[in-house]
Amino acid sequence: MNAEQKARIDANRRRALERLKQRGIINKAQENTIEKRFAPAPPKAAPGPPNAVANSTTTVHTNQVYSTPTPQSQLPGQSRDASSTSPAKPRIRPSIQEKDYIEYNFATMKNLNGGYVNPEDRSRGDNEDPDYYGDDGPSGKKLKTMQDWRQEQRERKMMYENAPPPEHMSSAQKCIECHINIEMDPVLDDVFKLHVCKTCAKEHPEKYALLTKTECKEDYFLTEPELADPDLFHKLEKPNPHSGTFARMQLFVRCEVEKYAYEKWGGEEGLDNEWKRREEGRIKRKEKKYNEKIKEMRLKTRAQEYTNRLRDKKHGKTHVHKFSDPVPSGTDEDGFPLLKRRCTECGLETEEVSL
Repeated sequence: MNAEQKARIDANRRRALERLKQRGIINKAQENTIEKRFAPAPPKAAPGPPNAVANSTTTVHTNQVYSTPTPQSQLPGQSRDASSTSPAKPRIRPSIQEKDYIEYNFATMKNLNGGYVNPEDRSRGDNEDPDYYGDDGPSGKKLKTMQDWRQEQRERKMMYENAPPPEHMSSAQKCIECHINIEMDPVLDDVFKLHVCKTCAKEHPEKYALLTKTECKEDYFLTEPELADPDLFHKLEKPNPHSGTFARMQLFVRCEVEKYAYEKWGGEEGLDNEWKRREEGRIKRKEKKYNEKIKEMRLKTRAQEYTNRLRDKKHGKTHVHKFSDPVPSGTDEDGFPLLKRRCTECGLETEEVSL
């Protein structure tokens, strides 16, 4: 390749670079990288000793083989010396790189688990615990280690199920039903403040069963403000089993609800009387609505009967049609002629097919 051909190739590269800059395809950093890539190579150094050819590395690029002599400093048994006067051969760089024509290389991509769990985004702490990730999370909260989480679970279990034993068995709190067990039901003991063991809670559902808010309203006739008052009832809130977007489910213990309902309605007999009163009112409302529907239906029936009487008075009780002569009315879909007739008294029209 002579000097003229090299100059023509360089000019074509310059024009292509200018077009990329005008279209906004490359930025300043990419432009500088391409300029460095097309910069002229430094002059070749003087040939080394004869044994340098034998100890050489081979570089393969675009179906061409280039032999690059290995520097003397990289030969085995020798160390690099900054005072060496023999410069190393420059590495041959390809004119086209992979990043110029490949935007996304799927072979080098990593699975980030949808962006939710990516351990690489969390910097590890100074300690050697492999379960520890950093000091502060994305939301500003302090991230827990696996040991902290296990310790928290142990403390929670001790609080709700395995509370530390008392100093003496005689001073231990016993179940208010059996007066024997000292291991209480964690939900009844912590939420509803009832010292009842698990066995007694299962054996006496008429006292310690959990009721929903709807059951309290329908069975004991309690109102919304009464159930929302924390001074009257203890309640346990749980996620709604029907849907996570619904309001949280509120549970009440039956003994508390019954006690307040008996005080409100005057005992069990008063509660039964209130249920009878409401049931009688519901039946009366249902009968009233039924009678209103019957009355409305009768009015419609009388109006229809009156309309029939007027028609019978005008045309007679038994009307006999008197049709006119047939009049052609085109053809049907099969091509047969149609005949139209009309009653001269009531105006009824009929169509006949002439075969």
